[in-house]
Amino acid sequence: MKTAIKVIGRLKESGFQAYMVGGAVRDFLLGKTPHDIDVASSASPQQVKTHFKRTVDTGIEHGTVMVLLDGEAIEVTTFRTEGSYTDNRRPDSVEFVQSLEEDLKRRDFTINAMAMTEHLDIIDPFGGKNDLGKKVIRAVGEPDERFQEDALRMLRAVRFSGQLDFVIEAGTINSIKRHAPLIHSIAVERLKAELDKVFVNPHTQKSMEYLRESTLTEFLPAGHLFETDWTQYTPTGKSGYGWFYMLYKQNRRFSEVRDYRFSNEEKRLIEKSLELAKLEFWDQWTFYQYSIDQLEMAARVTGKKLDSEAVKSQLPIQSKSDLAASGLDLMRWSGKRSGPWLKPWIEKMEKLIVYGELENDKELIKDWFVDEYHRHT
Repeated sequence: MKTAIKVIGRLKESGFQAYMVGGAVRDFLLGKTPHDIDVASSASPQQVKTHFKRTVDTGIEHGTVMVLLDGEAIEVTTFRTEGSYTDNRRPDSVEFVQSLEEDLKRRDFTINAMAMTEHLDIIDPFGGKNDLGKKVIRAVGEPDERFQEDALRMLRAVRFSGQLDFVIEAGTINSIKRHAPLIHSIAVERLKAELDKVFVNPHTQKSMEYLRESTLTEFLPAGHLFETDWTQYTPTGKSGYGWFYMLYKQNRRFSEVRDYRFSNEEKRLIEKSLELAKLEFWDQWTFYQYSIDQLEMAARVTGKKLDSEAVKSQLPIQSKSDLAASGLDLMRWSGKRSGPWLKPWIEKMEKLIVYGELENDKELIKDWFVDEYHRHT
C-alpha cells in the first residue's frame, strides 16, 4: 500500500486526482491486507508515463499503464466511462473523463465501487461500505445493465458469494437468472479462471448453490456437472482438486470438462487422480507411480489417511532417473538392440527395486538381469 500511496502523492503533486480503487479498498475495509492495488486517476496514460521513469503499457488503449516503483507494480487507469457492449464482454469504446464517480459507476458491484485517498478516507457513492457491513453482493446501479455490459459479472457474483461468504441481493440474483444465457458469449478461458477461483473459495458450497439457483448451470459448458453434492468438499487451495472432486463424485471422465481447455499438466493431474481413486489397494508401486498431488487428492476423497511426502521419501527410488542401470546397460548386457523387449525389462527392474527385492546397485542389477534374461531366453 505504501507504494500505491507514493504513486498517488506524485500524481497529486502535479495537479491530478488519484485514488486507490476496487478490490484493494474492499479488502482494506474487511481488515485484510490488500494485494494488487490499483489506482484510478484523472491523468491520461501519457501524463502518467511522463511522471514515472519505469512504466509498462499493459492496456493503454483502455487507459491503463503499469507503474514500476520500489520493486512493485501498480496499475494506474485513467478515469473513464465505457460505450456499449455489443459482445457482452468488452466495451466497444472508452471515454476518458475527469469524474471519479463516473468511473466508479461503471464497476460491477457496490463493494468493488469504492475509492480510498492516500489518507485512507473512503469515497463511497453507491453504498458499498454499507453492503460490506451487511455482507451483501449488489450490482452497481441497474443490474440488467451491468450484466449486459459484461456477462462474466454474473459468474463473478457467484464467486464472490463463496469468497467472502456474502449473500447475493435479490434484485441482482434475479437479474442473473434473466440474463444467464448471455454466459454463452464469454470465452471458456475467462469462465475457467472464475471457476478455478470458486474451487479455492473458503465457501465453495455456497457459490455452487448460487450457481444452480441462478440457472447458470444450464448454460455453462458441462454445467450439469456442477450440480453435485458439495457438502463434503473442503478446499485445498488448488483449483484442480475442485474439478477432480466434481468428476469423482459423479463417476465421470475428464473428457466431459475438456471444453474448458486445461493445460496438459492440469489434465494429467485430474486424469491420474481419477485413475488412482479407483484403485482399491495401494502399495509401494502405487506410491512410486503417482505424484504427491495425485496421491493427496485421491486419498482425500477415498478417506485414506496418508502422508504422501513421507511415504514417497521412503521409497528406494523416486523415478526412472534414479535407477543405477539404464536401458543402454540392459542392451549392452543382453547384446540386443533397442526394441519392444526393453520396456518390460526396465519395468521389472523398477518394480523389484521399489518393492525392496533388488538393491539399486549397478553390479547387483547386472547379476540379476544377466541371470533372469538368459533363463527366459
